[in-house]
Amino acid sequence: MTVRPAWRGFRPNLLIRTPPGTPAFVEDQWLGSTVRIGSAVGVTFERSSERCIMVSEPQRDLPHSPLVLKTIARAHDKRLDALGTVTEPGSIGVGDTVTVIRS
Repeated sequence: MTVRPAWRGFRPNLLIRTPPGTPAFVEDQWLGSTVRIGSAVGVTFERSSERCIMVSEPQRDLPHSPLVLKTIARAHDKRLDALGTVTEPGSIGVGDTVTVIRS
């Protein structure tokens, strides 16, 4: 997995691209785990959050799209993320490797 530029419609702090063939919503399996990003940064994933209407609202050049939240609700109970706490601070960059360390 690698760090990728964030998709602004969801306003994430970090977007992790998983390899082809990774199961959908794999982030659910990361809850309670720590990941290493690059060579130094540690993040512990604690929980997911329920998405709100803001993902459907217009933002900059993104149009209003009510289907975004409806799709997330139908596919995964309005959850689409993993909230984490930085446990080992440092610098990260696009393309850094992300390794899940089970807790």
